[in-house]
Amino acid sequence: MKPLLTGLLSRQSTKKTSSQARPAARLVDLWCHATEPEHIPAFLQLRRSIAIERPGVTCLITTDGSISRPEGLEPTLGWSTIERSTQSIAAFFADWAPRLCLWAGGALMPPLISETAKRGVPIFLLDANAESFQTTVWRGEGLSQRRALKLFSTFLARDSEAEAALRKMGIESDDIFVAGRMQQGVPSLPHNEADLNDLSRAISSRPTWLAACTRAEELAVILPAHLKASRAAHRLLLILVPDDEDECDAFKQALDEHRLRYSVWPDMSGLADETAQVLLAEDPFEMGLWLRVSPVTFMGASLVSGFGGHNPYAAANLGSAILYGPNVGKHLLAYSRFASAGGARIVRDLDTLTAAVSQLSAPDRAAQMAMVAWEIATEGADVTDRVTSLVHDALDHLEES
Repeated sequence: MKPLLTGLLSRQSTKKTSSQARPAARLVDLWCHATEPEHIPAFLQLRRSIAIERPGVTCLITTDGSISRPEGLEPTLGWSTIERSTQSIAAFFADWAPRLCLWAGGALMPPLISETAKRGVPIFLLDANAESFQTTVWRGEGLSQRRALKLFSTFLARDSEAEAALRKMGIESDDIFVAGRMQQGVPSLPHNEADLNDLSRAISSRPTWLAACTRAEELAVILPAHLKASRAAHRLLLILVPDDEDECDAFKQALDEHRLRYSVWPDMSGLADETAQVLLAEDPFEMGLWLRVSPVTFMGASLVSGFGGHNPYAAANLGSAILYGPNVGKHLLAYSRFASAGGARIVRDLDTLTAAVSQLSAPDRAAQMAMVAWEIATEGADVTDRVTSLVHDALDHLEES
């Protein structure tokens, strides 16, 4: 049996002849409407969180057409564009039968929201921001927005400014929760506690940095940077993790060519007596271990083009300051947010990577940067947890009624 939403992309035009019978609408548990690009990964994380208790939960993401469908979106996840016309709204409800609507941000579409309420579908407003609810809009639009807002049953504001804007639009204070920014996140990666204790003892107080998910092509920058940074911090240790397990032999060859002394995990010889300059970790699935012992992490697959980088939230969740290269197109919004707050720093070449590693080998500087990254990462986790609880409660109520 095909998954419920398989074939969405291959649907033919919604135009039907009079002789064609429209198929029954697809039943969807969660209808998630995004008004900003960063809502998409946040919704994907929310869905994963909800699926822990509801493995069969079905989800549809909609936009007004201003956000492109991400590459690699799994086929069982619905995607649809809703324009503001009456015809588009009617076609949407003819194609889908959502049980619960999660509307993120502003850019309200009053006719769509009104039709949703008429059909008895509960609507939650998430990530409300002040800019979307300014009271200076012309009177007709302001009244239309006020009426639409009254149809929402739950309001989660991004910050106190958004809360104030919603109050000016007539929403009662008791109905608004200041939850923080809705954003992408990932669960903390697991680790083996015994391995963590053993590795922590072996490293002891050595300044340590991690090159995570590194491509072989990046070693021409990473290894010389480690050598140069080690001149100022003689005890500096690099934990090196390939992005591709099949490249481990190439990594060993590069380490030999740069005359770096290294151990290969789980062999920890040379760590405690500081004769090993590098710990090569061949298994990327132990990333939770490496991140927990590394105050500074360079996120690989970012110095060279063609890979798009890796999700920075994994490092931020575990208290690591983040370094990254310029090629992070797959996670650009996340890196931009961390960088603008001071939790991440871009490096472009040997000199900038050397300077960043050298400066962050000072524990206080790394800790300050890591704290900023952690606060951003956990803010998103808190919002996800709150919305997950709300969704479970709403779906439980719908199932009982």
